[in-house]
Amino acid sequence: MHNLVPDQFDAVKKLLAKHQLIFDNAIVGICAMHERVITQCNRRFEELFGYGPGELDNQNVRILYPSAEAFDRIGRIGYSYLLTHNLYSDERVMKRKNGETFWCNADVKPLDPTDPQRDVVMIFQDISKRKASEAALQAAHAHLEQLVEERTRELHEANEALRAEIRLRKETEEVLLVSREKYRVLFETFPIGISITDDQGKVIEINQALRRISSRTLLATLMGGGKKASMSLIHENGAPLTHEQLPNVLALKEQRVVADVELGVRYSDSQVRWFSVTAAPIAVKGHGVVVTHTEITERKRMNELDCQRRAELTHVSRLNMMGEMAATLVHELGQPLSATLNYLHGCQLRLESAEYVPELFHSAISQAICHAEQAAAIVKHLRRQCMRQEEPEFVPTDINALIEEMVGFLDFEQRQQRVTILPSLCKGLPLLLCDPLEIKQVILNLLKNGIEAMSETEESNRLLEVTTLWDQHRWIEVSIADRGHGISKKELAQIFTPFFTTKQSGQGLGLAICRSIIEAHGGRLTAGNNGHGGATFRFTLPAEK
Repeated sequence: MHNLVPDQFDAVKKLLAKHQLIFDNAIVGICAMHERVITQCNRRFEELFGYGPGELDNQNVRILYPSAEAFDRIGRIGYSYLLTHNLYSDERVMKRKNGETFWCNADVKPLDPTDPQRDVVMIFQDISKRKASEAALQAAHAHLEQLVEERTRELHEANEALRAEIRLRKETEEVLLVSREKYRVLFETFPIGISITDDQGKVIEINQALRRISSRTLLATLMGGGKKASMSLIHENGAPLTHEQLPNVLALKEQRVVADVELGVRYSDSQVRWFSVTAAPIAVKGHGVVVTHTEITERKRMNELDCQRRAELTHVSRLNMMGEMAATLVHELGQPLSATLNYLHGCQLRLESAEYVPELFHSAISQAICHAEQAAAIVKHLRRQCMRQEEPEFVPTDINALIEEMVGFLDFEQRQQRVTILPSLCKGLPLLLCDPLEIKQVILNLLKNGIEAMSETEESNRLLEVTTLWDQHRWIEVSIADRGHGISKKELAQIFTPFFTTKQSGQGLGLAICRSIIEAHGGRLTAGNNGHGGATFRFTLPAEK
C-alpha cells in the first residue's frame, strides 16, 4: 500500500472501511482462523456463542465444540474435503459459553486452497429453530403415520370383531334356544315346586310339581295373595305369619336371598301342612323372584317322632343309671336314716325312763329331723334326676353350677373308687340356653365313665380333670380328662355308635345318648386320647345370645 498514490490509498482505505462495516454488522457470525485459532470474529459470531467482545480472540476453536471427538471428526472431514473443493458446508451441533448446545449451519472457505488448514474464514448461522421445526414436523408426520396405521388397524380389527360378533350372536341365539328348551324341561320336571313372580310380586308361572302339591287357593295363601277363611299361615313355633314376613315378599323388597324358611298352612280343621320355602330375586327387568316350595310335613312328623324316641331313650338311660347307682343310694340314704333312728330310739328310751332333760330331748329331736330332711333331699334329688319324662325345657343355665352339682352328687363314688376330681372352671362364663336335666345327665355319664376308666390306675394317679372354657364369642367347651388306659383307634371310630360298649356289663347307650343330647342343643361331642395317658371327652354348647 506504500506504493499507492494518495488517491488510490484513499480509495482502498474507504473500501476497507466499507468491508469492515459490513463485517461488523453482518447478520451471520463470521470468524477468521489461523491453524484453527480464531484471529478475528464479528460481534454476531460472539453473540451466537454467548461471548463478550474480544473474548474469542486468539482462542482455539476447540472451545466451541461440544466434545473433543466432534472437534477432531469435523476437522478431519472438513479439511480433507477442502483439499479438492473450494468450499465446505455442513450442519453441526456447537456449544455456547454456558454449555448449551445448538444447531448451526457452517460454511468454511480457505484463504489458500493449497493449504486449507492454515487460514480459513468460517460463517455460522443459528438454525436451531429450523431444526426444531423440522423435528416437530417430522414427529408430527410420524405421529400422523402412526395414527393412520393405528386407525387402519382398528378398522380392520373392528371389521373382524363385527364379523366375530355376528358369528357369536348366531351361536348365542342357537345356545339360548337350546338353553331355553332345557330350562323349560327342567322347570316342568323338577321335583320341587317352583313359582316365578313379576316385579310386583304377582305369580306369573308355576311348574308341574307345585301344581301337584298345591291348589290355587293354597298357592295364593303361600304367596300372600289374600286371606282365606279356610287356612292361615304360621311360623315354625306356631305364631301367626304376617304378609310382610313371607319369604317372597322379603326377597322382592330387600333384593336378597331368603333361604330355608319353614312355614305352615293351618286348615280350618287344625290340620297343618309344612313347607320349606326359599325365595331369590331375579336380575331381569320385569321379573320379581323365583320361589321354591318343598313340602316337609312328613319330615316334620318324623323329626317329632325322633325327638319323642330320643326322650324315651334318655329316660330309659336315666332309669338304667339309677339302677347302676342303687348301691350308692343305699349308702347315701343309710347314713341319715340310721342316724335318725338312733336319735329317735334314744328319745324313746328317755321317755320310757321318765327321766330326761328337755333341752337334750329337744336337741335329739332336732338332729333326727335334720337327718330325715337330708334323706328326703337325697330322694328328691334322685327323683328330679331320673324320673322326668316330659318335653325338654330350655332355660338360661350356669354350666359351672351343673358341674359342681354333679361332682357333689358323685362324692361317695369318688371316695369309694379313690378318685380325686379336679375342677378348673372358667369364671365369668355366659349362661347357656339348655335343658339342665339333660346336660346334667351328660356330665354325670362322662364323670362316671372317667371314674370307671381309672379302676386299674394307681391310686395316686386317679385324677379326673374337669375344665370349662369360653372362646369369648359363641362357644363354651367342657372337657373331662381321665388318666386311665385310653381308647384304641378302633374303639374311637365307633365309640358313639348305639349298643357299642367297651364295658363287660355296659349296654352301649350312654355315649350315644350323650351325643344325641348335645347335638340337639346345637353342640358337638368328641373323644380323643391324652398325651400323658387316658382319654378326654369334650363337648361344646352355644352361649345364650
